Amino acid sequence: MVCAKCHQNEARVHFTAIVDGEEVETVHLCEHCARSTGLHTLDSSALEALSVIGKKCELCGKDAFSGEMRAGGGAIYWCFDCGVEFGRVLSDLLVSERPDLLQPNKEEVSFLSFCCDPELQAWSEAASRKAVETLKERRRQDRRDPGS
Repeated sequence: MVCAKCHQNEARVHFTAIVDGEEVETVHLCEHCARSTGLHTLDSSALEALSVIGKKCELCGKDAFSGEMRAGGGAIYWCFDCGVEFGRVLSDLLVSERPDLLQPNKEEVSFLSFCCDPELQAWSEAASRKAVETLKERRRQDRRDPGS
């Protein structure tokens, strides 16, 4: 099987996305392209950081419902309500900053192929940080946080 990214080397690394307990997609990569995603470096401590058990929302302090790993290490967590608000802000950023990603594409775009595009990864990380800062500022302005 050939690598889904470079289309040249034999795929030896296989990433499978699982949603609600069901496999939704598998991306097959060669070792070189897999290294470029950074996913091959996840070890048990990094996987443990992905767990929301015992974590608190960094915006409001409620029990965490979801979260994401940050480039360079670390993670951020949010409750359901803050996650919904985070998604809205991120969607607004997508529409305003990257409308090209919302255009119909004749090529089949893979959910996991996103991790193979350094430009999209960089934009996503910057947009995520911007969305969190926007939410924090909104919470300060709305006086939703203690001490605001």
